[in-house]
Amino acid sequence: MIKVKYFLLILTLRFIEIQSLVLQECLDVDINNINKNILLTLTKASVPELEGKRKGEAGKIAIIGGSIEYTGAPYFAAISALKVGADLVFVITTDDAAPVIKSYSPDLIVIPYSSKNISSLLYGKDVVVLGPGLGRAPEGLNLAYDVINICNKLRKPLVIDADGLYAVYKNVSVLKNYPSPGAILTPNNAEVKRLKEAIPAGDNEWYNFWGEYVTILEKGETDKYHSNLRKFDWVINEGGSGRRAGGQGDILAGSLGAFLNWALKANLCENDQSVSLAQSVASFAAAKFTRSCNYKAFELYGRSMLASDMLNVIHSTFDNLYT
Repeated sequence: MIKVKYFLLILTLRFIEIQSLVLQECLDVDINNINKNILLTLTKASVPELEGKRKGEAGKIAIIGGSIEYTGAPYFAAISALKVGADLVFVITTDDAAPVIKSYSPDLIVIPYSSKNISSLLYGKDVVVLGPGLGRAPEGLNLAYDVINICNKLRKPLVIDADGLYAVYKNVSVLKNYPSPGAILTPNNAEVKRLKEAIPAGDNEWYNFWGEYVTILEKGETDKYHSNLRKFDWVINEGGSGRRAGGQGDILAGSLGAFLNWALKANLCENDQSVSLAQSVASFAAAKFTRSCNYKAFELYGRSMLASDMLNVIHSTFDNLYT
């Protein structure tokens, strides 16, 4: 009877104050033995209500990327963040790429970064996603280093993907001891290999090199999450398909930006592990979501599936998983 009353109390708190609920869930489950059911529960609890909110409260995400060669990648990242539920997404890109990306969607705010100071463009953004379509030219690499240093000073949550990871590979120390609320790197197998080669040999695992608040979402046939706080690590291989559509990683990066903002704001545990838990939960949410989108789109289109087909199943996938 006591357990039933306690369960009803938890349900009641869900409609009163989400942070109170999340705290109870954190205390009610054993976060020292994290599993997929716990991660799924905490993901659902971190998704904000739609009622009674102002524009911007569900997230202002900055996507730093794009170049004259690669305009699709920042679009996929940005539109995915919007479709997952972020309120505003800003694509900060080159002068050449800006008008092209603008033409893809009127829902995106596209700003050429040469027109304003980068610090002012990042100020007020909840999460920064660095790398989609950035390119490997000196201009792109220098922009990446500027963004990382500015985000470090502003203590911005950071997601680094694609050519942003190449910038880190070329200068691994740039992320050393990145502060809370941290950075999440999203390398594929080839990018993991490069990062391992660039990191000085030591006694610790390669992914511990950057410090407590830099974690890794390793993408592949099986997705793996690595952190300094090993108890929040996980592996997922459900969903997905044999089709690896170009742009799928950008969809993950953009959705991760939205999920990370929500998980951090939900204050999943009122202790010094809250940020680490939020990084793990957001990474799980984005990985499971992207794999499920891939699976659904592949069922419809098979070999012909494109990343744009995955965008079309975002709504149904999100509803099935997280509502």
